[in-house]
Amino acid sequence: MSAADVLFCMARRWYFVLVGILLTWVGCVAAAPGQHVYSARASVVFLWPGSGPVSPTDDTAVPALVNFAAMVRLAVPAISSGSTDGGAFGGSLVGAEVRQGYTLILPNSGGQWSQSYNQPMLAIEAVDLTPEAAERQLTSIMRQIDHATSELQARLNIPMPERVTTTAGSANIDLVDGGVNAGTRLRGVAALAGLGSFLTIVATVVGDHALTRFRRAYIPVRAAVAHDVAGNMR
Repeated sequence: MSAADVLFCMARRWYFVLVGILLTWVGCVAAAPGQHVYSARASVVFLWPGSGPVSPTDDTAVPALVNFAAMVRLAVPAISSGSTDGGAFGGSLVGAEVRQGYTLILPNSGGQWSQSYNQPMLAIEAVDLTPEAAERQLTSIMRQIDHATSELQARLNIPMPERVTTTAGSANIDLVDGGVNAGTRLRGVAALAGLGSFLTIVATVVGDHALTRFRRAYIPVRAAVAHDVAGNMR
């Protein structure tokens, strides 16, 4: 079937095309607002035994706590089980158009081209389609961090007074509505419009062929019935 044949079918069955356009328009309008993404963020700080947060200039405590934080990160079940995380990711999941997932990172203070780990903490971001789901995911990871911290030290038989602790139980959770990414929304609407147009053309051509075959089969039968009726009346 040539393009001219398709255009002729669409002109002859214009009502099919009209219905397809209306359905496609309704779908695009419904999809245009997009799906909001919510981001929950928190930082879990590691505390020196028997004290609060250490000074950034403490050359003894800071490196030890940073190394311990890196060990805890690898020991968290969500990481060690092979789940995807953003260990080398330095940006926002919302900005990267991730709709469901999390990152658990040891903050790098050295910038893009160098590495400098001098913050004894783990930064967490969890994103999901509802604020409740994002917060639940973040809280679950914080609990895992606290558990891994205790378990690692218990394996080494470190006395309770000498153990490193965390702020996982009291860390502030920053919940943000990430909105809808404009690029993702436009691509979705364009894809829906293209799909609707394709399906409209296919439905019009198929409908035209079906109606044409029906009419060709129906007219001879109708003529034969009319002939029989006329013959009986004679």
